[in-house]
Amino acid sequence: MKLKTYLLGGLCMALAWQAQAQTAPTKPAAPRPAAAKPAPAKPAAAPAAEATGTATLGGGGGSGSKAAPILTREELRTCLKQEEMVRTRLEELRSRRGPLDTEKAEIAVEQDVVRAARAPLDEAKKKADDLSVRLRDYAARVESWNTRVAEFNASGRTGAAAERRNSEFKREREEIEVQKKSLDVERDAVLGESQAAVTAYNTRVAALDTRVSDWNQRNAQWNEASKALETERQDWVDQCGNRRYREDDEKAIRAGR
Repeated sequence: MKLKTYLLGGLCMALAWQAQAQTAPTKPAAPRPAAAKPAPAKPAAAPAAEATGTATLGGGGGSGSKAAPILTREELRTCLKQEEMVRTRLEELRSRRGPLDTEKAEIAVEQDVVRAARAPLDEAKKKADDLSVRLRDYAARVESWNTRVAEFNASGRTGAAAERRNSEFKREREEIEVQKKSLDVERDAVLGESQAAVTAYNTRVAALDTRVSDWNQRNAQWNEASKALETERQDWVDQCGNRRYREDDEKAIRAGR
């Protein structure tokens, strides 16, 4: 009696590792230093060569006073308003720097946690690799059995020896079927565990990547605002802070006149 060769059926010949873990997000960009705060508007003693009863908003000697005329009262009024606006915006900008720095530190901690979270992926991959080796061994056993059965069938042998050989093939086939069922169960378990580990890791990485991207965007906006404010502050220094004004005009303005 001839034996039919044993087919592998639905059993995978090898287990592909599908842990396509996402790349860890880049670190947040380092913040730029805040713009320097304008010097307090404290008048300095006027040099002898300058007009008496004058001062500068920048508190210096008014290096540009000889080249530029003394501020009129309306120009001084405008300069004082601009100075207050710059101070207010600077304080607001500084208040935004603290939370950004705090969040940057939190992101760094989360990045370390995410890196450590790769351990389950590595363990799942090891199990998948081990199973792949056993699947290849199983496939080789099936191929060997099929080859030996084909050779036995082609020999046309009969008799008691042939019957014993036939029984041996049947027993081995039963063992192969038991092995197949066991490998099927293990394969499904490993695939499920691997996919769960990959999904959990990728979800966490995606969330962190989104947080880093959002932080970098807000940090870039802060840097641009800081740069713009520093330009505006320097313009104020050139147009207002380094020019002299009459102290009587300042007193009148602060008195509401």
